[in-house]
Amino acid sequence: MNLQTNVEISSFAEKLCHKNQIFLIGSCFTENIGEKLSSAKFNTNCNPFGIIYNPVSILNSFEILEKNKTFTSDDLFNEKGVWKSYYHHSRFSDTDLNTTIKNINISISSSHDFLQKTDYIFITLGTSWVYEHIEKKIIVSNCHKTPANKFTRRLLSITEIYESLNSIIEISKRLNPNIKIIFTLSPVRHLKDGHHGNTVSKSLLFSALHNIQEKNSNILYFPAFEILMDELRDYRFYADDMIHPSSKAIEYIWEKFCNAFFNAETIGFIKEIEDLKRAMQHKPFFTETEDYKNFRTQNFANACTLSNKLQYLDFKTEKDFFKLH
Repeated sequence: MNLQTNVEISSFAEKLCHKNQIFLIGSCFTENIGEKLSSAKFNTNCNPFGIIYNPVSILNSFEILEKNKTFTSDDLFNEKGVWKSYYHHSRFSDTDLNTTIKNINISISSSHDFLQKTDYIFITLGTSWVYEHIEKKIIVSNCHKTPANKFTRRLLSITEIYESLNSIIEISKRLNPNIKIIFTLSPVRHLKDGHHGNTVSKSLLFSALHNIQEKNSNILYFPAFEILMDELRDYRFYADDMIHPSSKAIEYIWEKFCNAFFNAETIGFIKEIEDLKRAMQHKPFFTETEDYKNFRTQNFANACTLSNKLQYLDFKTEKDFFKLH
């Protein structure tokens, strides 16, 4: 008896491997996948502006990266003693102006360089709702809890979304003509927009993405939204807020991602790396026993074997951790 409606996912022809560079940008689901990739020792750059939800703000980020823009105090604002940027998440904010500028510019510069060598871009769209600063006439990436009367909240049109996505593709191709782009929609519901507002928002993103793929056959799509909504249609797969996916759901979607984008050899390497990570979390009661020494010796050997197979990856941390002194 089949108790699920399974989402069909095509196995993508070109497979990712550990030699690839992967740039990720978008909503909090981007962070989930980015953390998985980074933990599996992929060379990644994830959300260099922090979490971003709407396609116009993602485009703004790409434009800044293409120009390798240097931020100055003119690009920031001070609120209650904290320096902030409307293009960045609050993790870049600081009470010290120079620290804020330095952190922003380091991230932009390193990400500009990274993008030019990137093989894959992974973009997660979260919402079609945007906040437009009335005085500055810009769509912001983050309101930073600035008073609501400074913004106009509105829904992007399909045309605006399509043009933003198309411009992102054009910038990416200018930076690296061989780059591959993977889009996905965040499975997180934005219930602050209301159930209906969230559905309308996601529908606009779906429609614009469909139009993009109709005209760009090489643009890839990974159905994270559909997997959570259809295959995992149960609140046990949600976090305590009943909105974000649980760790079990993220693991499930990650497994689907691996099967779609990696070949059997790479999946095998990922599992071996994950086994090492789990072994490092082991907390023994008795560290002087022969069993524990054998445990460390075996895992040290595993780390050395992986290091020899994947010589372009760094396993120093793992080898140092398990090496008997």
